[in-house]
Amino acid sequence: MVMKMNKPGFIKELEKRTNLSKEDCIKLNSVFEDYFLIGKKNKEFKVRDLMETLNIDEEKANELYNITSSIIAENIKDKIKHPFKSKD
Repeated sequence: MVMKMNKPGFIKELEKRTNLSKEDCIKLNSVFEDYFLIGKKNKEFKVRDLMETLNIDEEKANELYNITSSIIAENIKDKIKHPFKSKD
């Protein structure tokens, strides 16, 4: 199920998929907001920042990066497929 992309909904979905606390999900979201969405270098920066911010290892940071990126991609894909869905 893809929800409307808004910050509270996004953080709630992060909580559900990552099993992290709301506070950690807010930090995770903050790291993603600090960088442009696309780019290999940006992935490296995000992973590094996740490691520092959440005090986790690189493997866990990559896992969280992938989960977060998939949520964003699903919502972008849904928006492209149904651009006027919110106006129905």
